[in-house]
Amino acid sequence: MESGCVSGAAFAGTVAAALKFFAASQCILSEKWPPQANIADGSSFDFIVVGGGTAGSTLAARLSEMQQTVLLIEAGDDPPQDSNIPAYKDSLKRAVFDWNFTTTNDYYSSQALYDGVQVQPRAKMLGGCGSINDMIYSRGFPADYEEWASMIGEEWGWSNVLEYFKKSERLTDPRILRYPELAELHGRDGEIEVSGSDDAPLNVQKFLEAFREVGFNFVKDMTNPSSIGVGRFSHTIRNGKRDSSLTALLNKAASRPNLFVLKRALVTKIIIRNNTAHGVRVLLENNTEVQYLANREVIVTAGTFNTPKLLLLSGIGPREQLTDLNIPLVVDLPVGENLHDHTMVLMYFAAESGTCNIDEKSLYMDTIRYLYDGSGMLSKTSEVGAYISFNTSNKNVPDFAIYPSCMPVNTEFYESCRSVLNLSPHICSKIQEVNKRYEIFTLSVVNLKPNSRGRVQLKSADPLDSPRIYSGTFSDPSDLTYYPDAIRKALSVIKTSYFRSKNAFPLDFSLKKCILLSDDERLKCIAKNTAMTAWHSVGTAPMGTVLDSKLRVKGVSGLRVADASSMPKVIRGNTNSPVVMIAERAADFIKEAVGKPYHTPTSTKPTNWKYKYPKPNQNIRPNINNHPEADTIMYNDQSSYTNSLNSPNQYNNFPNRYPASGTNPNGLTGWAAVATTAIETVGSVVDTFIKVRIPQLGGLLAGSYNNNPKDVGNISSTENYDNTETTIPPGQS
Repeated sequence: MESGCVSGAAFAGTVAAALKFFAASQCILSEKWPPQANIADGSSFDFIVVGGGTAGSTLAARLSEMQQTVLLIEAGDDPPQDSNIPAYKDSLKRAVFDWNFTTTNDYYSSQALYDGVQVQPRAKMLGGCGSINDMIYSRGFPADYEEWASMIGEEWGWSNVLEYFKKSERLTDPRILRYPELAELHGRDGEIEVSGSDDAPLNVQKFLEAFREVGFNFVKDMTNPSSIGVGRFSHTIRNGKRDSSLTALLNKAASRPNLFVLKRALVTKIIIRNNTAHGVRVLLENNTEVQYLANREVIVTAGTFNTPKLLLLSGIGPREQLTDLNIPLVVDLPVGENLHDHTMVLMYFAAESGTCNIDEKSLYMDTIRYLYDGSGMLSKTSEVGAYISFNTSNKNVPDFAIYPSCMPVNTEFYESCRSVLNLSPHICSKIQEVNKRYEIFTLSVVNLKPNSRGRVQLKSADPLDSPRIYSGTFSDPSDLTYYPDAIRKALSVIKTSYFRSKNAFPLDFSLKKCILLSDDERLKCIAKNTAMTAWHSVGTAPMGTVLDSKLRVKGVSGLRVADASSMPKVIRGNTNSPVVMIAERAADFIKEAVGKPYHTPTSTKPTNWKYKYPKPNQNIRPNINNHPEADTIMYNDQSSYTNSLNSPNQYNNFPNRYPASGTNPNGLTGWAAVATTAIETVGSVVDTFIKVRIPQLGGLLAGSYNNNPKDVGNISSTENYDNTETTIPPGQS
């Protein structure tokens, strides 16, 4: 007799279903990264690529298609599993996988941010910012590249760069494919998937309706050259997981015998003799310094901040700056100048619940669903964007973008507000207080074509020091001209029929220095003092002044730069896909040059290279007892380093808000019932995942900010941050 128990056959079926569920969840979360190469000091390669981010992963994979040897050097490690999950896009910012750069306080802009500085998240891992970004597929507009062409040559005009966008793209978005005239502008046979779905969550539908109600046209394809209006983005997501140049290109090239990937290794200097790049000096994780030689070229793909830093450390840059730091000058170039970024100002409003349609129960089940088949809310990221033009000289291209996001009632928002946005504790606390009763909506108002310029400089000649970053935000006052109009246009959605039905009201975070000004001047003052980066910094080693049109460093043979720092001007859109395009172009420039004369490096060190790969699943770390002159750098079989980075313990400051085991409160059927029973029967893997990760979700669906483990310090709520004062309409606080 069976009373309150499961029969043997039923139990066996449950176990089988549970095992199937966990097998599926492992497929969703797991990813094999390129193995660590063990390389002797003094080894030589045909090409050395410095930086394993978006550009470096693309370039190394493409160059390894030839017979020449390629070494890719990355300062960080493999991405953690969180990187694969679209909804956790912000969970790695300001953490161990981030360089944790901040700007220098200029005492002019961003004064409502904590310490008057903007945080500049930059990924320190394979895949770079392609492993932490929003996954929005955006190219900019044809006018952006025609402007490049006028500055550096027709080969960078729209018709030429379009083919390089299409080269790596594999479009699967049905919303575009059903329109042949739109689909023909996309690649179908590339490696990086560009996906989308006809299904739209409620908040996405309501934002689209609201923007159309205030006068925006609906755009079917947000990469279309004439995409002024509002629409839904396509994303680099494949089967519910992040897709990038790392996952789609480098991972698949990693088995080639001529491609070597060295991780946890910092390039400290480019070896230059007689104005020719001969190789690089590298600091390994065990603090051993080695050098690797390049038979043909060194290509720097270290990003907008680390590329100028490395060039400056190598003697390439402004004479005066290098002389002050006693760095021997190789060539006098304006390296580090021309830094610019999309400027972002956040406006908030609150409304009664019912739009975000997220609660703890739905988050719990959506996590299980994601682990089961990669679908549901966790497979999504920012969806809605609106492009608008205020510049009367050219109404066919936008100068502002508006990105809405939605945060459900009682979200754990404070920590991410402080760490990722770096807003003052006073403002973050006020938002959190209102969020106890209302859903919070963010409208990111972004200037797409700033005229202001900043710079990147060295703090010292020590390669372990972070660079000094001057944002230059609003240093050109013309960048403030249209901000009042843009802010008012964004906030007009509050007055639309749907949000009126939800009793929406704005959160007015007025600064005391702004509150008595006239309306336009008040909005300019708020914009200037709350401005932050949109994480699209470019231009610190641009074509035209530092590089020629083929991305070669002027005055130095065998040295190129191929990343966002090479852009002469920022494009009107997210920068990740254009960086892939630049790397694709660089690969073809280099392939065209193969066969032409190159220098041969000389060294007292051995020029032969020896290597061996560890087992694919082996955790590896340099043996600190290894002699730097050994033929090969041996690695320990076991390492706590990688395990510690992936361990849930690093997130143990998150509240434990979920039960210790799964439940089935609503008589669930199908995948949900199987998954829930699996949790009860087999163990706590999924439950641990849910307990640790769900509190990070914050305001998920249209571009949100998740909780973050980085300790932001002991902040007193009574501190005064530049006389900021947050005001909320009477009766709403």
